[in-house]
Amino acid sequence: MEMRVALALLVVAVAASQLPSAAEAANYTVGDDKGWNPDVDYTAWVKKHKPFYKGDWLIFEYQTGRADVVQVGEVEYDKCDKAGALSSYSKGTSYAFQLKEAKDYYFICSYGYCYTGMKLHLTAKSSSAGTSSGKQSGSGSSDDSSSSDDSSDTPSPSSKKAKPKSSSSAAPPSILAATPYAAIAATGAALLHLHRIVL
Repeated sequence: MEMRVALALLVVAVAASQLPSAAEAANYTVGDDKGWNPDVDYTAWVKKHKPFYKGDWLIFEYQTGRADVVQVGEVEYDKCDKAGALSSYSKGTSYAFQLKEAKDYYFICSYGYCYTGMKLHLTAKSSSAGTSSGKQSGSGSSDDSSSSDDSSDTPSPSSKKAKPKSSSSAAPPSILAATPYAAIAATGAALLHLHRIVL
């Protein structure tokens, strides 16, 4: 009987070694060290950091009272018009936005700076395990993509600068805990428990 349990544990261990490493979302500080401010070339910033993937996080860092982050559609983006805003955020000094879908995203600052280029357009691709290459991150209060000015604050994604990561997780990297290995460990523990019951 002990031989069967040992063999079962060996099978679980071999299966675990064949799984890909746990993927996590990448964090990007919009504008890098310049943040979300006027006179930053956000088109060049997107080119520098793309591709972006579903599950990645954008961290907008700005000065309170001088900027906001407004998610809009393509037409509103082109016109710098916040009237049809999908979400708007201006609390604190930072805002974390998760790219929850593979699609085009458009952001503007509605404080007048959009007309001088303070706007951001990027495309999030469907995540494929281990293919994202996030390079920047930031910290601060965050909310998800459905947030607005009256949303409550949530934990921010972890801060790490210039570190490549893979992307496919839907949770902020700071709270990633569940991995395929956790399931295998639970299976192994269940087998050990079953072994004790059988004996």
